[in-house]
Amino acid sequence: MVELVAQYLTFNKQVSIKDVGTFSVEELPARLDFPNRLLHAPEHILHFNTKWSEDELFEQWLQKQSGASQQEVQEQLQHLSDLFQRTLSEEKRFGWKRIGQFSKNEQQIAFVSEFEAAKRAPVTAEKVIRKNAQHSIRVGEQEKTNVEMEELLQTQSRKTLNLWWLFALALFLTALVLILFTLTNHSPQWNRQGNSQKLKLNEMPALYKSR
Repeated sequence: MVELVAQYLTFNKQVSIKDVGTFSVEELPARLDFPNRLLHAPEHILHFNTKWSEDELFEQWLQKQSGASQQEVQEQLQHLSDLFQRTLSEEKRFGWKRIGQFSKNEQQIAFVSEFEAAKRAPVTAEKVIRKNAQHSIRVGEQEKTNVEMEELLQTQSRKTLNLWWLFALALFLTALVLILFTLTNHSPQWNRQGNSQKLKLNEMPALYKSR
């Protein structure tokens, strides 16, 4: 019967047994451990409460599983609860396989779950970035997509290129103005110097004397 209780909890997540209590399964989602790059499988934690109520769904499921009548199922459950109370009173500590360990201290019943012991080991988690696929990138305190970052980098590259051309053009224009200024200021002086100098010609000596 205990094995059937554990089996029922795997898919229904809650069961209540008369004179025993209520078992409920808390499902924790998969957890990603970023620093260690591990992905932890979902966990199932079993909780126990001494309060109970009639569980007709569980009884109907037991009838289908065992092929027993409703009366027979109720008798089996009563036998399970009687055994639970007697063992707990006499031995103070005992366990249900795949369910957990029970212990009694004065009037308090303590429960240690073994239901979650079957959890799977964590697996290595590596982020796969597909080519041309959009994914998130953290830039400082902001989160941007790779598409946004490519557009931002291209814009900055165009701005840098435009600034370089403007700087080169400014240098060219400055040099051109300096050249024109120099030519304008020195051209009249060169003309005056050229006009003020006279060309001196020496007479050639006579090649023969007349008789």
